Amino acid sequence: MGFNHHIIRTYCFNHQISVSEFAKLVGKSKTHIFNIIWGKSKTSDKLALKIEEVTNGEIKASELTKSKYRGINKWDI
Repeated sequence: MGFNHHIIRTYCFNHQISVSEFAKLVGKSKTHIFNIIWGKSKTSDKLALKIEEVTNGEIKASELTKSKYRGINKWDI
């Protein structure tokens, strides 16, 4: 099976951290993050904003969710 080029997987590879470590950073289980990577789970707006915060904007919330929100910050959710 080939490498999945999901943005979270790519971020982990580029920063030399495991998906498990990434999951801890965003406060989710590794299973949940893997389900997002493999397309089995969707990313909530709240989690997408948390990921944007943890990655210092390298991963944008808008890249992780199909929500049409604009200009929403973490205090609005």
